[in-house]
Amino acid sequence: GSVVHILSRIMSQQGHRGPDGSGVWSREINSGFTLALGHRRLSILDLSEAGHQPMVDSSSNFVLTFNGELYNYIEVRAELIALGVNFRSHTDSEVLLEAYKKWGAECLQRFNGMFAFALYDQVRGVLFCARDRYGEKPFLFGAGQGFFAFASEYKALLQHPGLSLEIDEWRLIRAAHNASTGLDADRQTVFNDVQQLLPGEAMVVDVRSLKRRIWRYWQVEPGEMRNVPNEQVVFDEFRELLIDSVRLRMRSDVPVGSCLSGGLDSSAIVCIARQLLGQDAEYHTFTGRFPGTAADEWSYASQVVEATGV
Repeated sequence: GSVVHILSRIMSQQGHRGPDGSGVWSREINSGFTLALGHRRLSILDLSEAGHQPMVDSSSNFVLTFNGELYNYIEVRAELIALGVNFRSHTDSEVLLEAYKKWGAECLQRFNGMFAFALYDQVRGVLFCARDRYGEKPFLFGAGQGFFAFASEYKALLQHPGLSLEIDEWRLIRAAHNASTGLDADRQTVFNDVQQLLPGEAMVVDVRSLKRRIWRYWQVEPGEMRNVPNEQVVFDEFRELLIDSVRLRMRSDVPVGSCLSGGLDSSAIVCIARQLLGQDAEYHTFTGRFPGTAADEWSYASQVVEATGV
């Protein structure tokens, strides 16, 4: 079928990821190729139509479909405004678009967030794609005779008629035998025709030749070992970093809540959220329970609920 028809099938498989809206942008590229980007929207920042995706910039040369959130978008936006950029919305999507226009692929160095996105750059004739540093958001892709396709989920991407459903049985058996190997820890996934960007990777696809180039834009760089006579200094530094990361993640135009397992991580996050919000603000937590089993951690979670009044 037509590219747009295939894309609508792909998007319909991802309705649960974006119940608040959907959009398709398509253009015929002069070699008779059609480039089409689709998006299912879950509104978190700027709930207005200004946040609609795929998002096209004012010059119509750049088009973005973006999954995730740039937590530091306010700071990056201020930096861009100081450089003379005009914004039409209060979305992090537009910040991403304008950051790419200003800095190219280097924009990735400035982002603190979780994301997977594809950005069509008509000027350079490429699709610029990237996945966040730790791979919180998925970026799956497949290619074949005369096509390149990508999506957030297997069942969506596999709607493309050019991709087979064949799986790599050896990979499946190995993962079943040793779960820590993971089914999707590598570029090659369990589906023979599906690959993925790994955490901290970016990719450019030439929209005419469909040639791809993938590179790693970020990796953990261990710093110098520090010899600190008083460990309290390190505790204080860690606490500041943790509080700051929770503060950034609470930026939202819809209510924010937390999963509260009763474990150390989620308990710390909920307590920090309570401190940041003050005593009276409403804050919802959600706990998965296994009543009557050793796996039920409600006794821990309930102590946090009691202490914080969430």
